Amino acid sequence: MKYKVLYRKYRPDNFDDIVGQEYIIKTLKNSIINGNISHAYIFSGPRGTGKTTTAKVFSKAINCLNPHNGSPCGECEFCKNFHDNPDIIEIDAASNNGVDEIRELIENVKLTPTNGKYKVYIIDEVHMLSTSAFNALLLTLEEPPAHSIFILATTNIENVPITILSRCQRYDFQKIKIDDIINRLKYICELEKIDVDEDALKEIAYLSEGGMRDALSLLDQLSKSSQKITLELIEKQIKTISQKNIDELLTSIEDNNVEKCLNLINEYRIRAVDYKTLIKKIIEVSSQKAKNIKISGIIKRLDFNDYKNFILKLADSLNKININVDSYTILEMIILDFFESSSNLVNNQSIKEESPKVEIKKGKEEVEDEKSEEIVDNNSIEDLINIRINNCFVDAQKKYLEEAKEEIANFIFTEVEGKVKSILIDSSVVAASSKNLILVCNNIHNVETANKMVKEIEDGLNKEFNKMYKIIFISNERWLQEKEKYIENLKTKTVYKYIEEKEIPEEETIVNSVFDKSKIEII
Repeated sequence: MKYKVLYRKYRPDNFDDIVGQEYIIKTLKNSIINGNISHAYIFSGPRGTGKTTTAKVFSKAINCLNPHNGSPCGECEFCKNFHDNPDIIEIDAASNNGVDEIRELIENVKLTPTNGKYKVYIIDEVHMLSTSAFNALLLTLEEPPAHSIFILATTNIENVPITILSRCQRYDFQKIKIDDIINRLKYICELEKIDVDEDALKEIAYLSEGGMRDALSLLDQLSKSSQKITLELIEKQIKTISQKNIDELLTSIEDNNVEKCLNLINEYRIRAVDYKTLIKKIIEVSSQKAKNIKISGIIKRLDFNDYKNFILKLADSLNKININVDSYTILEMIILDFFESSSNLVNNQSIKEESPKVEIKKGKEEVEDEKSEEIVDNNSIEDLINIRINNCFVDAQKKYLEEAKEEIANFIFTEVEGKVKSILIDSSVVAASSKNLILVCNNIHNVETANKMVKEIEDGLNKEFNKMYKIIFISNERWLQEKEKYIENLKTKTVYKYIEEKEIPEEETIVNSVFDKSKIEII
């Protein structure tokens, strides 16, 4: 017996076996039950979602001698001889797209059906017809014989003239859900006695991109192997990549592990993993991580904006695949942009080692009194940074952050001028409590200058908005470290205790008068 590929062997011949298009099937069945058959339909949607199959089953149902609830009975003479019926004419517009072929079709439309009630013309990939062919088809669609029905199918609905669309009932087919594809694959594997892992079925469903035909073709290809279908077999034969590999890659980015990340990318390059599939999977997992950040508020090294920018750059890279550059080189450059440089890590580490630190014990114990007292006594700028970061985290809340952002944005547009204005424009509030603000300077060279001016900046801001803010400026690299430490402390239930700070000596913190008193309007 001649072998039949799976997608042909298991092509549905009734409405009940069509997967993932429930609304469309229900509507078509109701039209058959109520006798409301239109003269022209257009089915649009991605490849392999059941457009042509639905057209054939619909043709079978409207000609069935004994339909059951809108479905073909499968037992009458018409149903049994459906595949050899001359009244069902299927045309591939991709290879028969000229005006001569359409004119020949129009001539045949006039002939009455040989066996059934209707002559049905299924024109696949109708968007491939030439302009003159569309014009020839238009008149027939406008005034068709009562015994003829046209069903047009297309994957590019935007290329079909509006004059054609306006004369058809339109049905938009959606990509089939992964769970629906998996269930159908399981059913077929049981019938065909194909040994396959659950994870492998999920991967096949994912790679099919919502198309049942593609899923069955992949299953058919993999089933030719003498071994069990596993995730490893799919990766080897289809050049794809598993969810585990994607998680491993993103973890290396979150951990700032450059070496491991580059090794993984090089491994994917050697394995010849399909670049499009790799990028799509990274985008999918990254978008889920970004959503989780918004929902839970839990941040590791990368925040929501990092993931958003990462996703946008990856999506843009898909447009550069055809240029004469190794796609993996582009991916490496995109990913490396989200790592902290080793020099920054070293510099920040040395600062942390040289500077006195606020020690916070694990659990619910208090800050070490001796350390706290030592920091307060030694009122250097670095000590002040440590204290104010700690104090901000005591009562940091989103509502305070939003309020502070708005106040500083308004403050910039008062009559503040000179270096203060440039520093505030260059800075952004990253954390806020009722009394403390942490600002990050985008330009690392502004941090020292900003902290020397912090007293005057506080005075101006507090007078403007009647607040008692204490402010500190840090670099973006320092903020990433502090944020990571804060998240870790939340996990370990470490309690931050407010540390009293002494008055900052005037000579240490104020270099000169920052505000022009004559130009500031104090309310």
